[in-house]
Amino acid sequence: MKIILLILSTITIFLSFLPAQELEDFAMVSIYQENGKSIVYESNNTNSFFRDINVTFSMLKSNDMAITLANIKDYDKKFIPVPKTELFQDTNTTYWLRVDLGSSFPSGRFVYAYADADFSEYTILPRQQLEKFTIDGLKHMKFTYTRGLDSQVYYFKLVPKHYRIPLTFLNVLTPQTFYNNLVQTSHMYLFLGVLLGLILMAGIYNAAMYYYNKDISFLYYALLQLFMLLILYDFSATFMWDENSFLCRNIKYEYITSLFTTLFATLFTDRFLELKIHLPKLHKIMQIVIVAVVIDMGLSLIYESIILEYQLLPWLMLFFIYGGYRRVRQGYKPARFYLAGWTILSMTVFLNIFNIGGSYLPLDPLYIGATLEAILFSLALSYKMRMVAKEKEEQKELLIHQSKLASMGEMIGNIAHQWRQPLTHLGYIFMNIKEAQKYHVLNETYINKKLEDAEFQLEFMSQTIDDFKNFYAPNKEKENFTLSSATEETLEIIKNTLKHNDIEVELIIKEDTALYNYKNEYKQVLLNIISNAKDALIERVSISPKIIITLDKNTTVIEDNAGGINEEILERIYEPYFTTKEGNSGIGLYMSKMIIERNMGGKLSVINTEKGAKFTLNFT
Repeated sequence: MKIILLILSTITIFLSFLPAQELEDFAMVSIYQENGKSIVYESNNTNSFFRDINVTFSMLKSNDMAITLANIKDYDKKFIPVPKTELFQDTNTTYWLRVDLGSSFPSGRFVYAYADADFSEYTILPRQQLEKFTIDGLKHMKFTYTRGLDSQVYYFKLVPKHYRIPLTFLNVLTPQTFYNNLVQTSHMYLFLGVLLGLILMAGIYNAAMYYYNKDISFLYYALLQLFMLLILYDFSATFMWDENSFLCRNIKYEYITSLFTTLFATLFTDRFLELKIHLPKLHKIMQIVIVAVVIDMGLSLIYESIILEYQLLPWLMLFFIYGGYRRVRQGYKPARFYLAGWTILSMTVFLNIFNIGGSYLPLDPLYIGATLEAILFSLALSYKMRMVAKEKEEQKELLIHQSKLASMGEMIGNIAHQWRQPLTHLGYIFMNIKEAQKYHVLNETYINKKLEDAEFQLEFMSQTIDDFKNFYAPNKEKENFTLSSATEETLEIIKNTLKHNDIEVELIIKEDTALYNYKNEYKQVLLNIISNAKDALIERVSISPKIIITLDKNTTVIEDNAGGINEEILERIYEPYFTTKEGNSGIGLYMSKMIIERNMGGKLSVINTEKGAKFTLNFT
């Protein structure tokens, strides 16, 4: 997935930097709002087909409500020109748009494109009008013009729509320019869709990572990308929202989405870089930033956003860059991707806010920066997960080592119990020989018999060492074995220890089963459970202490009569380092469950019975 993201982003960024096709043959007028006033802006493409042709637009107004299309030419010189800044608030005033094509405007077909205003009244003749259509919320009108036959001057009555942020405009352009513009816009929308798709994929991917790993930094990042996507989608104007929609050019909506993006970016930075541990001073600054952003959200709902209106956001991003730089210096490798992502995004935010270089690129650099940031942050989180997985693997190896050390202690104790009887027997043999010599009854037959007894005891002790050596040998290869044989070999190891503590063991074989698995690991788990049962029986001084092991098909059940496990801790007994015994490492049952379920593909479970605990090992 990482490779696909990199390839798609590289192709998209390359295409987005291709030179934009030069648009020709257009002239336009637009009205947009700035600081509560409407600004009238006129433009001619002086290097276009309209070169040397004086296509002009004039905004006119009048308080005379008797003006109609039939008599409007009589009022031409009586109109009051609309200044460059105008408050369109007077309900007793009518506004008109005058389009003068000039005396040398060529004959042919042309297109009017307009938005945010209805020109339901205009002086274009019915025979000139070809059709009306709408593309992406913009209205278009195709019309024909014949020089010398049709009028060069046309009037449109302006009926503004009451958007929260008016942006009225009218274009007149040739069909060639119209279709070139349409093709270029389609290409840009395609590139934009790929970029926004990459950001969406990164957000979904990290939301899934949070669901499975429960690392809150993934959730913060997913929410960061969600609100970044909302900002870019709204900023792209790929869809003209209905004027009654809450999303239609709603500055408060823009405030909230931008501030939520800032909030989750701050939370993500604080958690991902682990500032509380490694950079406590910067962590406190981030806490202040979080509080400031939350307060600013409240202000933006009733007034305006201080952070956004005074363009403080790029400066806040410098804290993120500084934190990434410091963590890189501390040797935190994932911070390299983080630092690169914020550096690129910060640069594009600066370019966007201060409108630097926008006229030279066909696509706003903010889209490119946000996409690269999403990819780099995903790589940073992936690298972090790799480090976490490596740390867990190291901890697992440490647990295994600690488990082996604990097992070695058990092994030495069991060897001591196994050797106690043969050593005692050897002592008796030496006493008998000594007494026979004392009473002069030592002969060749007697000495040979005692030597045979001694050799038998020594062979038993040697076999015990071999049994333990084989039992604890690290065998990583699967092998064929039966549950009964592996269980009997395990009991042979611990039988003397159990006998020493007067603990009876009963082995019931209902139906034996052959397995192809890790034999020694099964024996280690079984020994660990029996040892725990032995400790519980000794601690609670049970009457007639007993352990029953039942083999039935693919299942091994170990029961004792030690009274069971406290229900309050029953669910926690498999947690690493959890123990109720003083001096115990608390990793025995954790390792047992990991061996059975991860290594051997089985299941280890425990319940309490009337008499004690019942462990079940199931291999299906």
